Amino acid sequence: MKNEQNPSIRQVKIYSIVTLILIILGSGLSYWTAGRIEFYSDAVMHTTEVLQRTDQLYSSILERETNIRGYGLTGNEEFLTNYHQSNVDAELLLSQLQALTMDNAQQQNNIEELRGLINTRVRTFDATIEYMKEHRNLIGFIDPIKINNALGGYRMIKQLVLEINEIENKLFKERNQSLFNNINALPFIVGLISIFSITIGLVTFFSIYQYNKTQQVASKEITLYQEKLRDQIKLLDDSNKELESFAYVASHDLQEPLRKITAFSDLLNEQYKDKLEGDGDLYLSRITAAAVRMRLLITDLLDYSRAGRIDDEKIKSVKLYKVISEMLEDFEIAIKDKSANITLGKLPKVRGSGTEYRQVFQNLISNSLKFSKPGVNPEISITSEKASQELIGKHSSLNINGNYHWIKVSDNGIGFEKQHADRIFSIFQRLHGKKEYEGTGIGLSISRKIIEKNGGVIFAESSLGKGSTFNIILPFTNT
Repeated sequence: MKNEQNPSIRQVKIYSIVTLILIILGSGLSYWTAGRIEFYSDAVMHTTEVLQRTDQLYSSILERETNIRGYGLTGNEEFLTNYHQSNVDAELLLSQLQALTMDNAQQQNNIEELRGLINTRVRTFDATIEYMKEHRNLIGFIDPIKINNALGGYRMIKQLVLEINEIENKLFKERNQSLFNNINALPFIVGLISIFSITIGLVTFFSIYQYNKTQQVASKEITLYQEKLRDQIKLLDDSNKELESFAYVASHDLQEPLRKITAFSDLLNEQYKDKLEGDGDLYLSRITAAAVRMRLLITDLLDYSRAGRIDDEKIKSVKLYKVISEMLEDFEIAIKDKSANITLGKLPKVRGSGTEYRQVFQNLISNSLKFSKPGVNPEISITSEKASQELIGKHSSLNINGNYHWIKVSDNGIGFEKQHADRIFSIFQRLHGKKEYEGTGIGLSISRKIIEKNGGVIFAESSLGKGSTFNIILPFTNT
C-alpha cells in the first residue's frame, strides 16, 4: 500500500511546488504590473497637471486682456486691480509650469519663450495704463501699428500655448495608453494564475483525500487560502475599477471639449464681438464663464482625488507657522483688497506634507475672506493649544491616550447655522448659491480628507452672523 501511495505523495509535492511557483510568479508579476500602473498613473496625473496649469495660464492671459480693455474703455480702477492680480497669477503659473517640466528641455524652452512674450505684452499694457492715467483716454496713443503689434503678440502667445499643450497632449496619449494596457493586463494575469492555482489545488485536495487523512488538514488550509486569494482578487478588481474611473475623469476626453469651447468662444469674441446683436455678447460671455467654471470643477475634483495620497517617504515634520506665513504672502493682494487683519499665534510642528497643509489653510483663509460681512474688515486669527482629554474623547477616531494639538481658525464673517456644521465638509455641498459666492464646494472636503489622512479631525463651530471657528486636532510629532 505504501508503494501505491508514494506516486500520489510525489504528485502532491509536485502540485504543491508548482502551485507555490505559480503564486510566487503571479505575485511578482502582479506586483510588477501594479508598479507599472502606479508609474503611468503618476505620469498621467503629472501631464494632466501641466495641461491644467497651461489652461489656467491662458485663462489668466485672457483675463488680463479683458481687464486692460475694460480699463481703457471705462477708466474704472477696479479693472486695474484684477489686471495686477492676473499678472501675479500668470507669474505663479509660469513658475509652476517650469517646475513641472524640468525633465523636458523642449517645454522649458517654450515656457521661457512664453515668459518673454508675456513680459513684452505686460510692458505694453503698463505703458497703456500710464498714458491712460495721464490723459484719461487713449486718443493719440493707439495707432494701426500698435494695434497690429498687439494682435501679433497675442497670436504668438496663443500659438506658443497651443504648442505646449500639443506636446503635453502627445505625452498624455502615450502615457494613458500605457496605463490602460497595464490595467487591462493585470486582471488577465491574476485570473490566469488563479485558475491554475485553483485547479492544481483541487487535484491536490482529491489526492490527499484518497491516500492520506493527515493531508486533509492541509487541503482545508489550501481551500481557505484560495478563498483569501479570491477576496484579494476582488479587492484588486475594485481597485482597478476605481483607478479606471479616475483615469477616465482625468483623461483628455474630459478636458478637450472645454478647451475647444474656450478656443472657439475666444475666436468669436475676437472676430465677431462688434457684429453681435441683442444679447449675443452676453450669451458669449456666459459660454466662456461656464467653460471656465467647468474647468475649475474638474481641477478641484482632481485635487480632491489626490488629497491625502502623499507617499510615506514625503511625510516629514512641518512647521505650520512657516507654511501659513508663506501662503499668506501669496494672498497679499486679496488680503489688502478686503482690508483683512490676520494674526498668527504660536503654531506647532506636525507630521505630514507641507504642500497639503498649505492647501488646508489656504482653503480656510479663502473661505474667511470670501464669507466676510459686507462693510466689515475681516478679522482672522489662527491659534494653537494642547487638546484636552475631554476634547479628544469626543472623537472616536482619535487615540484617547495620545497627545494632540488643537488649532483654531476663527473669523468674524457671516457664519452659518449650527445644523450645517457637518454638511459643509461634504463634497459639492454649498450653503449659498454660486451667484452669491464663487466656488465649487470641494475645498473643505479636501481639507477634511487631508487632516483625517494625517490622523486628525476637523470640525466647525458657528452661529449665523457671528463668525465661524474651524477646529483642527492633529497628533503631536516626535521631531
